[in-house]
Amino acid sequence: MFDRSALEAAAAAGVIGAEQVGPLHDFLAARAGGSAESAPSGEEELRFIRNFHDVFLAIGIVLLAAGLMVGIGVYVSGANVADPRQGVLLTGGLFAGAGVVMWLLGELFARRRRLFLPAIAIVCAFTLFAVIAAALLYAGVTLGRGFEDTNWDFSTMPPQLRIGALIAAGVAFVAPFVFYLRFRLPFSLGLAGGGAAFFAIVAAMLANFELTMRFLPLLYLGLGLLLFLAAIAFDARDPARNSRFSDNGFWLHFAAAPLILNGAFGLIGLLFGNQLSASSPAAGLVQSASNGGVTQAALTLAVVLALGFISLLINRRVLIVSALITTGVAIGILMNAVGLGAGALAASTLIVLGAFVLILGASWRATRRALLGWVKPGGVWARIFPPEAQTG
Repeated sequence: MFDRSALEAAAAAGVIGAEQVGPLHDFLAARAGGSAESAPSGEEELRFIRNFHDVFLAIGIVLLAAGLMVGIGVYVSGANVADPRQGVLLTGGLFAGAGVVMWLLGELFARRRRLFLPAIAIVCAFTLFAVIAAALLYAGVTLGRGFEDTNWDFSTMPPQLRIGALIAAGVAFVAPFVFYLRFRLPFSLGLAGGGAAFFAIVAAMLANFELTMRFLPLLYLGLGLLLFLAAIAFDARDPARNSRFSDNGFWLHFAAAPLILNGAFGLIGLLFGNQLSASSPAAGLVQSASNGGVTQAALTLAVVLALGFISLLINRRVLIVSALITTGVAIGILMNAVGLGAGALAASTLIVLGAFVLILGASWRATRRALLGWVKPGGVWARIFPPEAQTG
């Protein structure tokens, strides 16, 4: 296989365009093999890290961002600003400046050098700084007072604060999305998808807190499915998993999986009268252990198995990875029902969970080949359910 990093280095040096890396890589790989593959390879390459130099730079960016946050706090506290409103505006302005610093680093590492892991650290810091800056600047300009009166919650929040919360949540979507439009970093699209879901949840809570909390698992599930469909749309444009479209789909799947799982598990908990599952599905599943929640745990495992089946069909392992923690809890509840001790319970849970992952991973290609024998390579369905190449 032709080394993709060489093409990425050529793009960083300006020899070829960044958008040409994927197609040129596919062409050279096909020529090296003598002919193009009859079906996609099905591997999810992690193209956001190439060597330890990327890790080294990412660590430096994280340390710089943390230093900027601490430095802003130290500076504002030592400035002795008499007017709380001016202090809020000063802090917001400094965080906005820190966001500009991150954007400039993005121009260097994300646009010019195409270093994806450092770019991931940059967009996370940029989004955090942008959200804090937007919230503080809005508070300083609009409220014009301190925050002494905090005796409120989502249902009794003053209108000014409601608007401020919506602005901050909106920036959590806008900041990474703008970063994606500029730098075409796939991770930032997944982060923007998560930000869009966060904005929808905050907006629903501000509109009707009690109703939203009652149907929060359903909201989780709906938002997760929307992100899942968006990921499928990108996957369909690159069933061979070789270009940036596939990377976009990967990170959208990564954002969608926790929402789908929390929604499904929360609905299962509510079905068994566990109100804690509405706000925290995982906590509700743990609580069910003390209430004889064997049936609930069994249904949870059924959901995980269904998710595993879908993962096989669309050839995305990331959905399974997101379910591992909750799967372990469910297995533990089932084993606790047969009277295993604490040590035996922990060991058995880990063994079963590890065996499940190993068996699924080892038989991934063969299982997909058996399930998708009806899908013709190059057909319409092959874009959604990419078939495995036939061996022999």
